[in-house]
Amino acid sequence: MKIRIQENGFTQQAEILRKCIAERIPPESEEGKLSIALCADQTLGAQESYLITREEDGWKITGADSAGLFYGIGKFLHSAKWTEDTLEPNPPTNLVTPACGFRAIYFAVHFYNWYHMAPTGELENYLKELLLWGYNAVICIIPIINLDTFDEALFFDSVEKTRTIFKLAKKLSMKVGIICVGNQGLKSAPAEYNADLSYDPTGKFRGHLGRNLCPSKPGVLDYMKRIWMTTMEQYQDIGLDYLITWPYDEGGCGCARCKPWGGNGYSELVLAFREESIKLYPNAKFIISAWLFDTPDNQGEYESLYPRLRNDLSFADFILVDAHDKFPRYPLEHEAVKPIINFPEISMWKVYPWGGRGANPMPKRFQGFWDETKHILKGGMPYSEGIYDDIMKIQCVGYYWEPDRRVQSILCEYINYEYSGEVCGEALEIMELIEKNHVAVAALREPDINAANRAAELAVAVEKRLSERAKKSWRWRILYIRAQIDKMVYAYYSNVDMSREEALYECRHTPEHCLAGNAQVQALLQELCGYYHCVDSNGENEATLPPVEGGKVKR
Repeated sequence: MKIRIQENGFTQQAEILRKCIAERIPPESEEGKLSIALCADQTLGAQESYLITREEDGWKITGADSAGLFYGIGKFLHSAKWTEDTLEPNPPTNLVTPACGFRAIYFAVHFYNWYHMAPTGELENYLKELLLWGYNAVICIIPIINLDTFDEALFFDSVEKTRTIFKLAKKLSMKVGIICVGNQGLKSAPAEYNADLSYDPTGKFRGHLGRNLCPSKPGVLDYMKRIWMTTMEQYQDIGLDYLITWPYDEGGCGCARCKPWGGNGYSELVLAFREESIKLYPNAKFIISAWLFDTPDNQGEYESLYPRLRNDLSFADFILVDAHDKFPRYPLEHEAVKPIINFPEISMWKVYPWGGRGANPMPKRFQGFWDETKHILKGGMPYSEGIYDDIMKIQCVGYYWEPDRRVQSILCEYINYEYSGEVCGEALEIMELIEKNHVAVAALREPDINAANRAAELAVAVEKRLSERAKKSWRWRILYIRAQIDKMVYAYYSNVDMSREEALYECRHTPEHCLAGNAQVQALLQELCGYYHCVDSNGENEATLPPVEGGKVKR
């Protein structure tokens, strides 16, 4: 299909549009001609808005700004009907404005996951794809949790990787930010600095990751200031748009002088952190995280934090609210003091290793969360440890653009663009069947063997209807692989000679435990290793995949 793009000075946008089309249809096909004009008009509407109009000789995509033009291009591509040789545009023709201004994705750059290991070219391509789906910011962290000193290679590697990501994001006009944990020290921190772990004695709910320190002890605050500044100084030439403080999982202290942590010890650290951070980034937006506040019981954290958000913490631009399982009740039942954003946990819920079976769609679960919370939310920042959660990334950002949109509509657009519009119903059913068993086994209920078999059979049938490009795409393959491995895991469960509790535990964990020696599973795991860039099966990437038989990954 012959494509004529009128750039009108928008070279970067035109390049991305041209590349996306060329990846799907032959650029010199005689099947048809299409003219696309790219424009910007600041009077169009609010920032990041776009308008797609049918013109006499083709189509015109107009953004209210450079970002809006990117989003308009994304919608133009995602909503089109694609064949082997042509695309038939079918975009909305009304002015489109995002409901939520904060639409960030959090890249967890550690544990040898995809973000840690992916080459720069793939990172850039993925950022472009997330931008076209509607994200406007990327957030990262330097994992102090893993460091003994700032002189080790892991620190320099983390700095280099996050700087690479931020530079790529800035190139695309996306915003960037970092998370700093208020009381997370290096592993080599003096033992006398240790926090009181009584905020969660078992470590079951909030975790005791790394070295959490007590800021009420002499010397700790000055020590933490050096940690913060060493972290923040790494990005001065790039610039940070968001600074986020963090209370738990990494962080927390339960001593008498610090509790309730959220409204007392942590809040005091937030004040100190802001005082330091504005020396380097006076114009950055400030986000106070309340992740896992009042978990598992009401300990007065929200109750003590909210008054401070009206007073000495009034500088906060957002408060981040969320938890692993249920959204906290206090923010739903009390008037918002600051704009609230969420932190959907799309990567790690109730299966280990996180991406060990492939894609992990949970459309019903996250639709339910959104329905409960959308009336108080002004955006969000999904937590991601890899590309296996790609489906839910798109589900979440779809809500940030259109809060009343349903998951079926969002994911049908995803399926249309990434697989084929002809298989929307079947692909959605595969995702729903995978989720059905994921949720059941998470609750230690019996898996539905028939549902697992149905998902695997549908995946085989769908693949036969896909183009060669779609069949080979990693997005399709990780969904296909999940359906096949689930079928084998649950079949193993139904025949295994062990207690029900042991078998259900096996179903939630590494396929290696269930199916070691199974050639088909090992081949699928090897394929996942290639997509995830797991170097080998030496256990360094154990949070992403189980050890794979046969050593080195085949490239």
